[in-house]
Amino acid sequence: MGSHILAIDLGTSNIKALVGKEDSDNWSVVLPAHRKSRGIKKGEIVDIEGTAEELDNLVVEIEGMLKNVHFKESIIGVGGPNIKTRLSKGVAVVSRPDQEITDEDKERADKAAQAFALPSNRTLVQTVSRSYIVDGMAKVKDPIGMKGLKIETECLLIDAFSPNISYIDRLGEIIGLRLDPKIILPFAGAEIVLTDQDKDLGAIALDLGAGTTSACVYENDEILDLQVFPMGGDNITNDIAVGLKTYVDIAEKIKINEGAAIKKKIGKNENIDLSIYLEETESTEKVSKRFLAEIIEARLSEIFDLVIQRLKEIDRFGKLPGGVVLYGGGANMPFIVELAKEKFKLPVRLANPDIEWYRENPDLSFIPVLGLLNLRFQEENGLIVIENKIFKKIKDFFNGRL
Repeated sequence: MGSHILAIDLGTSNIKALVGKEDSDNWSVVLPAHRKSRGIKKGEIVDIEGTAEELDNLVVEIEGMLKNVHFKESIIGVGGPNIKTRLSKGVAVVSRPDQEITDEDKERADKAAQAFALPSNRTLVQTVSRSYIVDGMAKVKDPIGMKGLKIETECLLIDAFSPNISYIDRLGEIIGLRLDPKIILPFAGAEIVLTDQDKDLGAIALDLGAGTTSACVYENDEILDLQVFPMGGDNITNDIAVGLKTYVDIAEKIKINEGAAIKKKIGKNENIDLSIYLEETESTEKVSKRFLAEIIEARLSEIFDLVIQRLKEIDRFGKLPGGVVLYGGGANMPFIVELAKEKFKLPVRLANPDIEWYRENPDLSFIPVLGLLNLRFQEENGLIVIENKIFKKIKDFFNGRL
């Protein structure tokens, strides 16, 4: 009988969770669940008591739907605009007399790269190895079994604001659930939405969330960059509330039901009957649907411009043949693919991970938490460091647990 694994995404709009189960060499999603977020702003906890109450209720609900399953721990995604990336290198001398590189040599090189002096109030959350160099010449993804005197590794260190990590630990203590391991959400999402060909050619995975927009760039099968921008779907909602002179909750409903990403795609005579959304009034006021699209397009363009500016900084704008892969709740906006093509000058598609559960339940907002489960069950190429510990495989995180 396989183990049940819980994964949680503390989103700005909703807390999303998936329960996965491993049987032999395969895995599947057993149960999805979500609950309205409270105490979370831009992917970070700001009211720990409110967040704890909602998360505890969600876990109780999940355990109530599963027979004889009680979770003591969960994978937890880490997001928010305070995530930073840093490139680091490490070197180790090959220890065997016959100069054959072993797991131990590889691990020592990664530990050397990890020994990076972070600024104060920063905590290393994850390290992703990009490549290894043997004797200063051969650049490979996995050097195990090769011959050499020296092994060098190049890693991308991903760290977060220390208080944010402390809040996650405290949250787990309050509800009696060990929130570990912690995995960077944009990385988890990118790993499940990008194909091997995307990563090799060069591509960007773009998560359009409620509070933030996250971008993860790959090229030559290596992760080049990971950035989280403090702007998302909530900014669009706020703009609509101001533009239509209505409440934010009403603006959110109008955005979801009537919104479009490109103004010119909407007919000039198409209108929105506001009485459908303003239940307490008998007003017959109508508003131009094209005006609504104009508001949405302006803010989406601003969000895309932030990403484009970052691509220019790393000299990858217009140079990623794999294109742009969109996911997250904001990617559901009609005509958003067309707008992204216009802005990025690249091919664009909506994410469609090859996971059986997702094929039957296509929900772009669940992809980040699905990515967490995917990393749990799938072996990674190279080493990944979570909380300053090196593992050859993601599944090693859970040996002996649950």
